[in-house]
Amino acid sequence: MSKFINKRNGIIAAIAVVLIIAAIILSTTFTQAMTLDEAKEIAKKYVPATATFVTSEEEENKFEVMFHDDKNEEGFEVEINKETKQVKKVESQLDNDLGSKTVKLTESEVKNIVKKAFDGITSISVNLTKDNGLYEYEVNFKSNDFYGNADVNPETGAILESTIKYGTAVTIPTDDQNKGDLLTYKEAEDAAIKKAGGGFVKDIDLERKNGNYYYEIELVKDNMEYDYIVDAKTGKVSLEHEHESYFDYDDDDDWDDDDHYNPGTTGGNSGNTGSGGNSNTGNAGSNSGNTSNNNSGLISAEKAKSIVLAKIPGATITKIHLEKDDGIYIYEGDARLGNYEYEFEINASSGVIIGWDKDRIDYDDDDDYDDDDYDDDWDD
Repeated sequence: MSKFINKRNGIIAAIAVVLIIAAIILSTTFTQAMTLDEAKEIAKKYVPATATFVTSEEEENKFEVMFHDDKNEEGFEVEINKETKQVKKVESQLDNDLGSKTVKLTESEVKNIVKKAFDGITSISVNLTKDNGLYEYEVNFKSNDFYGNADVNPETGAILESTIKYGTAVTIPTDDQNKGDLLTYKEAEDAAIKKAGGGFVKDIDLERKNGNYYYEIELVKDNMEYDYIVDAKTGKVSLEHEHESYFDYDDDDDWDDDDHYNPGTTGGNSGNTGSGGNSNTGNAGSNSGNTSNNNSGLISAEKAKSIVLAKIPGATITKIHLEKDDGIYIYEGDARLGNYEYEFEINASSGVIIGWDKDRIDYDDDDDYDDDDYDDDWDD
């Protein structure tokens, strides 16, 4: 009998231990579980009070919460770790994120602007760059709690876009044993771009887990964002997640059943006038369609023109119109400079030039240009 009792007590004790462990696991799970509402409340602390919630993405270990500030025409994306409930990264981007044709601010002035915007910076570097005829200051910085970068308009001092990452950056070890064994940032980027078949790397971080190093890469291609993991040792690339890119955000409600564009008043980034580019926009305004500055999620026709003219300053845009192609909204048009005509396609959400063709105009061959080739808005 005593054996039976002892055995029964042992079983009961074992069951009790299992129940206790299960209770601890369940308690921990419920404690760590994060809802979207919680994520939104946390994220609100990292964006202006005038910003409103737009959309969100949920992944296995994080939330990405997006906001837009209509007053300041700026978008935000806040990344929050589900387990720790801590903000990992905050990205911002002005709707009009173009640089300027002139430089008025000094490096010292730009440093002060960035230090004021991100309190606590202990180390900062500034570099003036020029792309497609427009200048920008590229600023890198770090503090005891975060690190990041920002692009600053060298004429107005506006922070065009920024990325803040909280915590300490992981660096590749430089001791003799490990040196050269791991992929560089550039090699990891190239591996991800090759895997995706194109696109550009929006963000890259080196992480370490259980003694192993790997790169987390966010890549944007065709209005989609892809999250890749690249093993820093082997170079193996794995796709973790994909979703529509917020800063290439499209609002399908702005299109009717016939694919006609009818801007609404909700969702996405506010349009803008593209004032940072070349002001010589020709006389193509009548071809721009319904592209007024509404909260549509698409750049305005004026900004699309400025993007083209930043690439070919002094050109005349002879035609531009908005189309929807395979779910992507595109500005298509023609421009003329000297003896050349250009055909262009611009992603109407991101402002990225996705199609570009240059042809020499042959004035001696009437077959090359018939009357139908001339647009009503041709600027003589």
